[in-house]
Amino acid sequence: MPGSGTIEQMLVRRVVLMLAAALLPVFTQAPGKGLVIVLIGPPGGGKTTQAAFLQKRYRIAVLAGDELRQKAGESGEKLNALVREQVLRADAAKGFVIDGYPATRAEADYLGRLVKEAKLPSPIIIQLDVPDAEVRRRLSGKPEAAGLDKRLETYHKELELARSYYPEADIWTIIGTRTPKEVFETIVALIQDRE
Repeated sequence: MPGSGTIEQMLVRRVVLMLAAALLPVFTQAPGKGLVIVLIGPPGGGKTTQAAFLQKRYRIAVLAGDELRQKAGESGEKLNALVREQVLRADAAKGFVIDGYPATRAEADYLGRLVKEAKLPSPIIIQLDVPDAEVRRRLSGKPEAAGLDKRLETYHKELELARSYYPEADIWTIIGTRTPKEVFETIVALIQDRE
């Protein structure tokens, strides 16, 4: 029957269109929507590299906490205001990755309130575990090596703060001595488990 093929084709076309309409929001939703990732790690531990990978994969903003801290100087209020400005800007609305912040309990409290205000989920805390000896090896002979002992001391304080502020289960510790690609693949797997 010549007409039956046409009816079948119309039905198939209608089903395909209905499926496409139903799935369109899934495919047009930007990946990474609602991700808030806090990277903790020593200087030279790979935070900047991982932040760039995460930004590219999930299309989220990167907030450089250390740069914001330098702009704020000694003012905790100014630092929080700079973080707020960055979090509430348009390209951070889908989420963001940040390192170098929070470094105090007051900053952690502020970040918690800020992500709620921005209607983002609670942060995923990822610690890149790199031993001090490996950090020294990685940074030997580089300008970043200046003041390394002080920077490592600051990092260990930040890590202690994070462990006291966030329950142990909320901090994912990743061995940071593997290749950057292996570290990134582990982070992605952890994020997928959390979603």
